[in-house]
Amino acid sequence: MAAMDGNTFSPLAIFFLFVFEMESIVSLLGNGFIMVVNGYGWLQSKKMLPCDFLLTTLSLSRFLRQWVSMSSQFVYFSSSDVYSKKLQLLIFSWIYLNIASLWCVTWLNVFYCVKVTNFAHPLFARLKLRIGAWMPRCLGISLLAFIICSVHPVMRCFEDEKCRNLTGNLPEKTSESGAQGNFAVSLLQIAFTAISFGLCVSASVLLLVSLWKHTRNLKKSGLSTKDLGTQAHLKVIKPLLFLLVFYILHFAAMIIAFTNILWFGKHAWLISDIVLSFYPSVHSVILIFTNPKLKKAYIHIINFRRRAS
Repeated sequence: MAAMDGNTFSPLAIFFLFVFEMESIVSLLGNGFIMVVNGYGWLQSKKMLPCDFLLTTLSLSRFLRQWVSMSSQFVYFSSSDVYSKKLQLLIFSWIYLNIASLWCVTWLNVFYCVKVTNFAHPLFARLKLRIGAWMPRCLGISLLAFIICSVHPVMRCFEDEKCRNLTGNLPEKTSESGAQGNFAVSLLQIAFTAISFGLCVSASVLLLVSLWKHTRNLKKSGLSTKDLGTQAHLKVIKPLLFLLVFYILHFAAMIIAFTNILWFGKHAWLISDIVLSFYPSVHSVILIFTNPKLKKAYIHIINFRRRAS
């Protein structure tokens, strides 16, 4: 989440806020839809597939993340103290939810990669059999690792805020400790996001290599490239490539927010928030139209509304 500097309203700021709210509505509706569809399926069958579990967890983390982001905007503009404990708590909540959503995307991509790729290596054969049971554990380990690493710097930040509230000002050593805590949390966020991004890129490269080898073997055999294996590759790769483009924008926005590069003057923080919200908003729409189960539910709702009208 971008740093905030207490700017007053301006026509440009109002426009940016309008764009941000539109993104928020898309994100809340899209991720809410995914949660409802998968939740309804779970209530009916009393079980949830690994990919549906990752999708539901992803949508839940993004849904809560967007609410936190909107709440932080409200607290910032309605409070004279931009360093209040409430705002600090919202910012840290946003960071944890953002990391959770990014790692959900990562393990979802790894899951699709292992399921679709057709490498002959024994490791992939074993992974195909166990990937469903491993994914929730991998997600839990990733999030637990970030939480453990961030506990100490987060506590230093809140001790800094507690001292500020008690004394009205900060001793130099305490102030430095709080600043170091904020820096450590931001650095951890960038590091874990970079690892997540690296795994996403690796999964995409493996899928592309698998598709290339698959089509090459079909051409050598004189067979058509419009077989089920090729179609499965293409169905996964197309949304994955869109995801990578938006992921790059998201990661770049995080770097801008972390380094406080004010490319857009006093509205830099708001533009960063818009870019940071763009990726989860658009990706939720892509998921709805590329996932057969979600797409079927969406078409059913549209047809029902048409019949009702």
